[in-house]
Amino acid sequence: MSLIPEWAPNIHPILVHFPIALIFMAFLMDILNLILPDKWWDDLKSTILYGAGILAALVSYYTGTLAGDSVFLPAEAQSVLNSHSDWAWWTIWFFTAYLALRLLFHYLYIIDKFKIRIVTLLAVLPGIFMLYETGEHGAEMVFGYGVGTGQLIKQNQNPSIQTDSLTTQTDNTFIIKENGDWSWPMGPSAVSALLENFQWLEGSVQSLNPATVKSGENYMLKFSGDSLNSFFASTNTYRNVQIDYYIDLSNFEGEVQLVNHVRDIDNYDFLTLTAGGEIRQGRMDEDSRTVFAEDSFAETGMLFIRVVVNDTHFRGYINKEMVVHGHGEAPEPGMAGIEINGSGTLLLDRIELTQLR
Repeated sequence: MSLIPEWAPNIHPILVHFPIALIFMAFLMDILNLILPDKWWDDLKSTILYGAGILAALVSYYTGTLAGDSVFLPAEAQSVLNSHSDWAWWTIWFFTAYLALRLLFHYLYIIDKFKIRIVTLLAVLPGIFMLYETGEHGAEMVFGYGVGTGQLIKQNQNPSIQTDSLTTQTDNTFIIKENGDWSWPMGPSAVSALLENFQWLEGSVQSLNPATVKSGENYMLKFSGDSLNSFFASTNTYRNVQIDYYIDLSNFEGEVQLVNHVRDIDNYDFLTLTAGGEIRQGRMDEDSRTVFAEDSFAETGMLFIRVVVNDTHFRGYINKEMVVHGHGEAPEPGMAGIEINGSGTLLLDRIELTQLR
Protein backbone atom coordinates (compact mmCIF):
# COMPACT_ATOMS: atom_id res chain seq x y z
CA MET A 1 0.00 0.00 0.00
CA SER A 2 1.37 3.40 -0.96
CA LEU A 3 1.84 6.07 1.70
CA ILE A 4 0.72 8.69 -0.80
CA PRO A 5 -3.03 8.70 -1.61
CA GLU A 6 -3.98 8.77 -5.28
CA TRP A 7 -5.41 12.27 -4.91
CA ALA A 8 -2.10 13.70 -3.63
CA PRO A 9 0.70 14.76 -6.00
CA ASN A 10 3.26 14.00 -3.24
CA ILE A 11 3.44 13.43 0.51
CA HIS A 12 4.28 17.03 1.46
CA PRO A 13 0.63 18.20 1.85
CA ILE A 14 0.10 15.45 4.44
CA LEU A 15 3.26 16.03 6.48
CA VAL A 16 3.22 19.83 6.48
CA HIS A 17 0.57 20.07 9.21
CA PHE A 18 2.63 18.25 11.86
CA PRO A 19 5.29 20.93 12.56
CA ILE A 20 2.59 23.61 12.62
CA ALA A 21 0.49 21.66 15.14
CA LEU A 22 3.42 20.69 17.37
CA ILE A 23 4.99 24.14 17.55
CA PHE A 24 1.71 25.95 18.08
CA MET A 25 0.78 23.45 20.80
CA ALA A 26 4.09 24.10 22.55
CA PHE A 27 3.56 27.86 22.25
CA LEU A 28 0.01 27.61 23.63
CA MET A 29 1.13 25.49 26.57
CA ASP A 30 3.87 28.03 27.36
CA ILE A 31 1.16 30.70 27.60
CA LEU A 32 -1.06 28.54 29.80
CA ASN A 33 1.92 27.57 31.95
CA LEU A 34 2.09 31.16 33.19
CA ILE A 35 -1.28 30.83 34.92
CA LEU A 36 -1.75 27.11 35.54
CA PRO A 37 -0.37 25.23 38.57
CA ASP A 38 3.14 23.82 38.11
CA LYS A 39 1.96 20.27 38.66
CA TRP A 40 -0.47 20.50 35.74
CA TRP A 41 2.23 21.14 33.13
CA ASP A 42 6.00 21.51 33.17
CA ASP A 43 8.39 23.28 30.82
CA LEU A 44 10.16 20.09 29.75
CA LYS A 45 7.02 18.93 27.95
CA SER A 46 6.95 22.15 25.94
CA THR A 47 10.65 21.75 25.11
CA ILE A 48 9.98 18.23 23.86
CA LEU A 49 7.12 19.54 21.72
CA TYR A 50 9.39 22.19 20.20
CA GLY A 51 12.02 19.52 19.47
CA ALA A 52 9.44 17.27 17.83
CA GLY A 53 8.19 20.24 15.83
CA ILE A 54 11.69 20.96 14.51
CA LEU A 55 12.15 17.35 13.42
CA ALA A 56 8.77 17.42 11.70
CA ALA A 57 9.71 20.72 10.05
CA LEU A 58 12.94 19.24 8.69
CA VAL A 59 11.03 16.32 7.14
CA SER A 60 8.41 18.71 5.81
CA TYR A 61 11.08 21.00 4.32
CA TYR A 62 12.82 18.09 2.59
CA THR A 63 9.57 16.70 1.14
CA GLY A 64 8.56 20.24 0.18
CA THR A 65 11.78 20.68 -1.80
CA LEU A 66 11.01 17.47 -3.68
CA ALA A 67 7.40 18.56 -4.16
CA GLY A 68 8.44 21.93 -5.58
CA ASP A 69 10.66 20.18 -8.10
CA SER A 70 7.90 17.76 -9.17
CA VAL A 71 5.04 20.14 -9.99
CA PHE A 72 4.66 22.42 -12.97
CA LEU A 73 4.12 25.97 -11.74
CA PRO A 74 2.31 28.88 -13.35
CA ALA A 75 4.44 32.01 -13.68
CA GLU A 76 2.60 33.80 -10.86
CA ALA A 77 3.42 31.00 -8.41
CA GLN A 78 7.20 30.97 -8.97
CA SER A 79 7.88 33.86 -6.57
CA VAL A 80 5.43 32.44 -4.03
CA LEU A 81 7.29 29.11 -4.08
CA ASN A 82 10.58 30.91 -3.42
CA SER A 83 9.08 32.83 -0.50
CA HIS A 84 7.52 29.67 0.91
CA SER A 85 10.82 27.82 0.73
CA ASP A 86 12.90 30.69 2.15
CA TRP A 87 10.52 31.30 5.08
CA ALA A 88 10.53 27.58 5.88
CA TRP A 89 14.34 27.49 5.87
CA TRP A 90 14.68 30.44 8.24
CA THR A 91 11.91 29.08 10.46
CA ILE A 92 13.85 25.85 10.98
CA TRP A 93 17.03 27.75 11.82
CA PHE A 94 15.20 30.04 14.25
CA PHE A 95 13.53 27.24 16.18
CA THR A 96 16.79 25.26 16.29
CA ALA A 97 18.45 28.25 17.98
CA TYR A 98 15.41 28.73 20.22
CA LEU A 99 15.51 25.07 21.28
CA ALA A 100 19.20 25.48 22.18
CA LEU A 101 18.26 28.46 24.36
CA ARG A 102 15.58 26.45 26.18
CA LEU A 103 17.99 23.57 26.72
CA LEU A 104 20.49 26.02 28.22
CA PHE A 105 17.83 27.25 30.65
CA HIS A 106 17.08 23.61 31.56
CA TYR A 107 20.78 22.98 32.13
CA LEU A 108 20.97 26.02 34.43
CA TYR A 109 17.80 24.92 36.26
CA ILE A 110 16.12 28.30 35.69
CA ILE A 111 13.52 27.33 33.07
CA ASP A 112 10.72 27.21 35.64
CA LYS A 113 11.28 30.73 36.98
CA PHE A 114 8.48 33.14 36.06
CA LYS A 115 10.80 35.79 34.55
CA ILE A 116 12.57 33.17 32.42
CA ARG A 117 9.21 31.88 31.22
CA ILE A 118 8.35 35.41 30.11
CA VAL A 119 11.70 35.69 28.32
CA THR A 120 11.23 32.38 26.47
CA LEU A 121 7.67 33.30 25.55
CA LEU A 122 8.72 36.65 24.08
CA ALA A 123 11.75 35.11 22.36
CA VAL A 124 9.62 32.62 20.44
CA LEU A 125 7.29 35.25 18.93
CA PRO A 126 9.47 35.95 15.83
CA GLY A 127 9.48 32.21 15.12
CA ILE A 128 5.70 32.05 15.35
CA PHE A 129 5.54 34.87 12.81
CA MET A 130 7.96 33.01 10.51
CA LEU A 131 5.86 29.85 10.83
CA TYR A 132 2.75 31.82 9.91
CA GLU A 133 4.44 33.34 6.85
CA THR A 134 5.61 29.89 5.74
CA GLY A 135 2.09 28.50 6.00
CA GLU A 136 0.51 31.57 4.41
CA HIS A 137 2.71 31.32 1.30
CA GLY A 138 2.08 27.58 1.08
CA ALA A 139 -1.66 28.16 1.27
CA GLU A 140 -1.40 30.88 -1.39
CA MET A 141 0.22 28.42 -3.78
CA VAL A 142 -2.54 25.84 -3.28
CA PHE A 143 -5.66 27.96 -2.90
CA GLY A 144 -4.50 30.99 -4.87
CA TYR A 145 -2.78 29.31 -7.82
CA GLY A 146 -4.04 25.73 -7.60
CA VAL A 147 -0.55 24.18 -7.37
CA GLY A 148 -0.84 20.42 -6.87
CA THR A 149 -4.64 20.37 -7.02
CA GLY A 150 -6.89 18.40 -9.32
CA GLN A 151 -4.63 15.35 -9.16
CA LEU A 152 -7.45 12.86 -9.83
CA ILE A 153 -8.47 14.85 -12.91
CA LYS A 154 -4.88 14.99 -14.16
CA GLN A 155 -4.54 11.21 -13.87
CA ASN A 156 -7.35 10.78 -16.38
CA GLN A 157 -5.86 13.15 -18.92
CA ASN A 158 -3.33 12.30 -21.59
CA PRO A 159 -0.26 14.51 -21.28
CA SER A 160 0.30 16.70 -24.30
CA ILE A 161 2.81 19.38 -25.03
CA GLN A 162 0.41 20.93 -27.51
CA THR A 163 -1.59 22.48 -24.66
CA ASP A 164 1.26 24.98 -24.29
CA SER A 165 1.82 25.62 -27.97
CA LEU A 166 -0.27 27.57 -30.43
CA THR A 167 -2.14 25.36 -32.87
CA THR A 168 -3.16 28.33 -35.00
CA GLN A 169 -0.84 31.31 -35.25
CA THR A 170 -1.41 34.74 -36.71
CA ASP A 171 0.79 37.20 -38.55
CA ASN A 172 1.40 39.12 -35.29
CA THR A 173 4.77 37.57 -34.76
CA PHE A 174 6.07 39.66 -31.86
CA ILE A 175 3.64 40.89 -29.21
CA ILE A 176 4.80 43.23 -26.42
CA LYS A 177 2.51 43.80 -23.44
CA GLU A 178 2.21 47.05 -21.52
CA ASN A 179 4.25 45.69 -18.59
CA GLY A 180 7.16 44.72 -20.87
CA ASP A 181 6.37 40.99 -21.11
CA TRP A 182 6.43 39.65 -24.65
CA SER A 183 5.55 36.61 -26.71
CA TRP A 184 6.85 35.63 -30.11
CA PRO A 185 4.76 33.01 -31.91
CA MET A 186 6.28 32.43 -35.30
CA GLY A 187 4.39 33.73 -38.31
CA PRO A 188 5.09 34.47 -41.96
CA SER A 189 7.29 37.44 -40.98
CA ALA A 190 9.33 35.60 -38.31
CA VAL A 191 12.65 36.59 -39.86
CA SER A 192 11.70 40.27 -39.85
CA ALA A 193 10.64 39.97 -36.19
CA LEU A 194 14.03 38.43 -35.40
CA LEU A 195 15.86 41.37 -36.98
CA GLU A 196 13.66 44.02 -35.37
CA ASN A 197 13.60 42.74 -31.78
CA PHE A 198 17.01 41.19 -31.17
CA GLN A 199 20.62 42.32 -31.32
CA TRP A 200 23.68 40.26 -32.24
CA LEU A 201 26.45 39.96 -29.66
CA GLU A 202 28.41 37.41 -31.69
CA GLY A 203 28.12 36.19 -35.26
CA SER A 204 25.40 37.53 -37.54
CA VAL A 205 21.89 36.74 -38.67
CA GLN A 206 23.27 35.69 -42.07
CA SER A 207 25.36 32.94 -40.47
CA LEU A 208 22.15 31.27 -39.24
CA ASN A 209 20.47 31.26 -42.66
CA PRO A 210 17.07 32.01 -41.09
CA ALA A 211 13.93 31.06 -42.98
CA THR A 212 10.25 30.71 -42.19
CA VAL A 213 8.85 27.24 -42.77
CA LYS A 214 5.28 26.03 -42.49
CA SER A 215 3.96 22.74 -41.15
CA GLY A 216 0.22 22.53 -41.61
CA GLU A 217 -1.16 25.74 -40.10
CA ASN A 218 1.91 26.24 -37.93
CA TYR A 219 4.86 28.49 -38.78
CA MET A 220 8.39 27.93 -37.47
CA LEU A 221 11.69 29.74 -37.75
CA LYS A 222 14.43 27.52 -39.18
CA PHE A 223 18.17 27.99 -38.64
CA SER A 224 20.33 25.74 -40.82
CA GLY A 225 23.94 25.37 -41.93
CA ASP A 226 27.24 23.58 -41.42
CA SER A 227 28.56 26.21 -39.00
CA LEU A 228 25.91 27.84 -36.84
CA ASN A 229 27.71 30.16 -34.44
CA SER A 230 25.69 33.12 -33.23
CA PHE A 231 24.66 34.84 -30.02
CA PHE A 232 21.59 37.12 -30.08
CA ALA A 233 19.62 38.71 -27.25
CA SER A 234 16.70 41.03 -26.59
CA THR A 235 17.15 44.80 -26.58
CA ASN A 236 15.57 45.24 -23.12
CA THR A 237 16.80 44.00 -19.74
CA TYR A 238 14.89 42.06 -17.07
CA ARG A 239 15.37 40.92 -13.50
CA ASN A 240 13.24 37.95 -12.37
CA VAL A 241 11.91 36.12 -15.41
CA GLN A 242 10.25 33.02 -16.74
CA ILE A 243 11.13 32.29 -20.37
CA ASP A 244 9.42 29.57 -22.41
CA TYR A 245 11.05 28.20 -25.55
CA TYR A 246 9.66 25.70 -28.07
CA ILE A 247 12.64 24.19 -29.89
CA ASP A 248 13.25 21.14 -32.06
CA LEU A 249 16.85 19.83 -31.93
CA SER A 250 16.16 16.54 -33.74
CA ASN A 251 18.36 17.42 -36.73
CA PHE A 252 20.91 19.53 -34.89
CA GLU A 253 24.43 18.64 -33.73
CA GLY A 254 26.09 20.82 -31.10
CA GLU A 255 24.70 22.85 -28.24
CA VAL A 256 22.14 25.58 -27.71
CA GLN A 257 22.40 27.98 -24.81
CA LEU A 258 19.19 29.62 -23.66
CA VAL A 259 20.69 32.72 -22.06
CA ASN A 260 19.27 35.24 -19.64
CA HIS A 261 20.53 38.19 -17.60
CA VAL A 262 23.00 38.90 -20.38
CA ARG A 263 25.10 41.97 -19.64
CA ASP A 264 27.62 41.33 -22.42
CA ILE A 265 29.25 38.47 -24.31
CA ASP A 266 31.19 37.36 -21.21
CA ASN A 267 28.56 37.84 -18.48
CA TYR A 268 25.29 35.93 -18.50
CA ASP A 269 23.34 33.00 -17.05
CA PHE A 270 22.63 29.97 -19.21
CA LEU A 271 20.65 26.77 -19.65
CA THR A 272 22.60 24.64 -22.11
CA LEU A 273 21.07 21.81 -24.16
CA THR A 274 23.26 19.46 -26.20
CA ALA A 275 22.28 17.20 -29.06
CA GLY A 276 23.57 14.32 -26.93
CA GLY A 277 20.90 14.88 -24.29
CA GLU A 278 22.83 16.83 -21.66
CA ILE A 279 21.46 19.86 -19.84
CA ARG A 280 23.55 22.28 -17.78
CA GLN A 281 22.52 25.31 -15.80
CA GLY A 282 24.96 27.94 -14.66
CA ARG A 283 26.62 31.31 -15.02
CA MET A 284 29.35 32.83 -17.18
CA ASP A 285 31.22 35.57 -15.33
CA GLU A 286 34.10 36.96 -17.38
CA ASP A 287 36.48 33.99 -17.69
CA SER A 288 34.80 31.94 -14.98
CA ARG A 289 32.10 29.39 -15.88
CA THR A 290 30.07 28.04 -12.93
CA VAL A 291 27.63 25.14 -13.30
CA PHE A 292 24.78 25.27 -10.76
CA ALA A 293 23.15 21.98 -11.79
CA GLU A 294 23.32 19.42 -14.59
CA ASP A 295 21.44 16.34 -15.74
CA SER A 296 20.38 14.49 -18.88
CA PHE A 297 17.21 14.26 -20.95
CA ALA A 298 15.95 11.85 -23.59
CA GLU A 299 13.03 13.71 -25.19
CA THR A 300 13.08 14.32 -28.92
CA GLY A 301 11.03 16.36 -31.35
CA MET A 302 9.58 19.72 -30.39
CA LEU A 303 10.65 20.46 -26.81
CA PHE A 304 8.95 22.81 -24.41
CA ILE A 305 11.76 24.39 -22.37
CA ARG A 306 11.05 26.66 -19.41
CA VAL A 307 13.79 28.73 -17.79
CA VAL A 308 12.97 30.35 -14.45
CA VAL A 309 15.29 32.82 -12.70
CA ASN A 310 13.87 34.20 -9.47
CA ASP A 311 16.42 35.86 -7.18
CA THR A 312 18.67 33.01 -5.93
CA HIS A 313 16.57 30.16 -7.40
CA PHE A 314 17.16 28.83 -10.94
CA ARG A 315 14.90 26.18 -12.47
CA GLY A 316 14.91 24.42 -15.80
CA TYR A 317 11.97 22.40 -17.17
CA ILE A 318 11.69 20.12 -20.19
CA ASN A 319 8.17 19.20 -21.28
CA LYS A 320 6.72 20.37 -17.95
CA GLU A 321 9.13 18.27 -15.86
CA MET A 322 11.74 20.04 -13.76
CA VAL A 323 15.15 18.70 -14.76
CA VAL A 324 17.58 21.08 -13.02
CA HIS A 325 17.21 23.32 -9.97
CA GLY A 326 20.28 25.31 -8.99
CA HIS A 327 21.05 28.13 -6.56
CA GLY A 328 23.43 31.06 -6.64
CA GLU A 329 23.66 34.78 -6.12
CA ALA A 330 20.81 36.79 -7.60
CA PRO A 331 21.95 38.05 -11.02
CA GLU A 332 21.96 41.66 -12.12
CA PRO A 333 19.27 42.64 -14.66
CA GLY A 334 20.11 41.64 -18.21
CA MET A 335 18.87 40.62 -21.64
CA ALA A 336 17.44 37.28 -22.77
CA GLY A 337 18.23 35.32 -25.91
CA ILE A 338 19.91 32.31 -27.51
CA GLU A 339 23.46 31.23 -28.31
CA ILE A 340 23.82 28.57 -31.01
CA ASN A 341 26.98 26.56 -31.69
CA GLY A 342 26.74 23.58 -34.02
CA SER A 343 25.51 22.36 -37.37
CA GLY A 344 22.36 21.00 -38.96
CA THR A 345 18.84 22.34 -38.57
CA LEU A 346 17.24 23.95 -35.54
CA LEU A 347 13.52 24.80 -35.47
CA LEU A 348 12.09 27.52 -33.25
CA ASP A 349 8.33 27.52 -32.73
CA ARG A 350 7.80 30.17 -30.05
CA ILE A 351 9.44 32.21 -27.27
CA GLU A 352 7.56 33.88 -24.43
CA LEU A 353 9.03 36.01 -21.62
CA THR A 354 7.14 36.74 -18.41
CA GLN A 355 8.53 38.97 -15.67
CA LEU A 356 8.08 37.61 -12.16
CA ARG A 357 7.17 39.86 -9.25
